[in-house]
Amino acid sequence: MAATTSVVVAAAASVLALVGVKKVCSAITAERGLTLPSLRAANLLKCAYPEDYYPGGEYAELSYGETHYFLFGPEDGKKIVFVHGLSTPASVYNGVVRHMAANGCRVLLYDLYSRGYSVGPAVDHDPVFYVTQLHELLKHVGWTQCNFVGLSLGGGIIAAYAHRFPETVLSLNFVAPGGLLSPKEIPWVGKIFLLPYSEEIFSHNSLKTYFSGKNVASMREEFKHLGKIPACIDEAGEILKLQYRHHAGYPRGLMSTLKMFPLTSLKAQFATVQAHPFPVQIVWGTKDTVIPGTTVETIQELIPRIRVTKVEGATHSIVMTHPEAIIRSLEGFVV
Repeated sequence: MAATTSVVVAAAASVLALVGVKKVCSAITAERGLTLPSLRAANLLKCAYPEDYYPGGEYAELSYGETHYFLFGPEDGKKIVFVHGLSTPASVYNGVVRHMAANGCRVLLYDLYSRGYSVGPAVDHDPVFYVTQLHELLKHVGWTQCNFVGLSLGGGIIAAYAHRFPETVLSLNFVAPGGLLSPKEIPWVGKIFLLPYSEEIFSHNSLKTYFSGKNVASMREEFKHLGKIPACIDEAGEILKLQYRHHAGYPRGLMSTLKMFPLTSLKAQFATVQAHPFPVQIVWGTKDTVIPGTTVETIQELIPRIRVTKVEGATHSIVMTHPEAIIRSLEGFVV
């Protein structure tokens, strides 16, 4: 931990030394208040996450800006919206949604603001912000009720959504959901991101490059014992790097989310689920070090009727590495 902290401090000091204090101050405030362009602006001809990654890709102009979404599968199929996590966009559900659509479901995926091909608004990335995006997108595609699947941050988002709009929910499906951590379970690096101006400071190219490498390395580290990194993890790493390099609003969006989204205080929103009749479940990997087992215990206390599925050996990358487990949990459960 100390060594990594030293690297962060050294990287920040290097930025100051290279361009000077005045230029740094100008740089970190230049984009304040601006909606920043998405990967769409990069005009990438070939990349790990192309604009047509899934069929049915479209754009919706919503209150906070352009949102990229995919809608495919039989029009009369069971409706499922998938909400991704903090850092990887809609591509994370690749192994799940293609199967569900091929087997009769109508699936909706989208890039959260500041990820993938959705723009990066200059507003607090808090629950109201994310719930508004989801609500407006569902109205845009004409869905009044559907099944919700939320991974990590996405789990916290759909909990907040169900709290606000329970009448729209046919089923709630949490996958290692965020929002129920204890403060001591927040990693030290997450606390660094709470510092003033972190959104702007960590958007500087030097620090973007550093954190891009750290994120990819930590993702791959979970699988080194296998001798070979799964192809889905390699792809996810390339997509992370792609966003750091080419999505102008990506770093700022991550920092704002870590600051403004209550990763430790969504108990009230989760607890209200118990009072509603729709089915609810959680799927969690026993090797998940990002969302620990205490989250499963807490959610069982808040929602005693919840169905719990623990996937032996799965990490926080469960949706990518164990899509069959997610598929099994959804089949026969979604309405």
